[in-house]
Amino acid sequence: MPEWRMYGLTCVSCWPSCSPWLFWQRYYSREEYSGRSEEGMADPPKAPVKTTLNRDYVLRSALYFVDEHGLEALNIRALGKQMGVSGPAIYRHVPSKAALLDGIVELIWQSATDLDSIPQGMGWRQALEEVMLQVHRTLLSHPRALPLMATHPINTDQSFHMVSTWLNQLTTHGLKIDSDTIHLLNSLAGLTLGSAIAQASPPVGGAGGRTNTELAKKLAEDTQGFDDLKRLFDSPGDGISALMETSYRKGLHALIAGWPA
Repeated sequence: MPEWRMYGLTCVSCWPSCSPWLFWQRYYSREEYSGRSEEGMADPPKAPVKTTLNRDYVLRSALYFVDEHGLEALNIRALGKQMGVSGPAIYRHVPSKAALLDGIVELIWQSATDLDSIPQGMGWRQALEEVMLQVHRTLLSHPRALPLMATHPINTDQSFHMVSTWLNQLTTHGLKIDSDTIHLLNSLAGLTLGSAIAQASPPVGGAGGRTNTELAKKLAEDTQGFDDLKRLFDSPGDGISALMETSYRKGLHALIAGWPA
């Protein structure tokens, strides 16, 4: 069961290996896995506007660094070099690398959720669906930060205040907060993070990562009793990105619509 920590919006066991919907992952090409294919391409990251050194600027610079170079390359010295400041100057605003990573998680969740944009009068199910679609789009725009989002719970004062605000806003749309709410949020995060990881992450191992669809179709056509498999591969579609987006939206809608009021 994925673990949540004080409504911490991260699912620590939702990696693609255990996700049933990732059957479709094997159709991806390497370019499509990267999250930057021409079809559904994410906008390239933009460097934050230089300002007086403060926590927000440090975090935005760190997120830009991760978008450009990956998590493995991130350290205080490299970040300081990119920003043109010393390591000690950064430490005055984030006391450790752990605090820096927590801040990046906070920043992405903040940019991913805008409940103020949800029209008044919209029911909680539709409002929550709109919010999770925002989250999914934002996660796909930061593919190199996805491992961080999937394994680090929210862990800052600002993040906990943010979650409290979300819950208060969702109650105005009719959501009843009770002991089951955590399981709803847990399920939504698992679906959303898992879908984003499947769509944006490259295949591990350095080779493979694609399904031989022609072999599957031939098997379906030549083998008795494989009619269902044939229908599966004959399903119409507008490309992998569109297929994954539709799959995510259908799963998201079904999960929220079927949740007890």
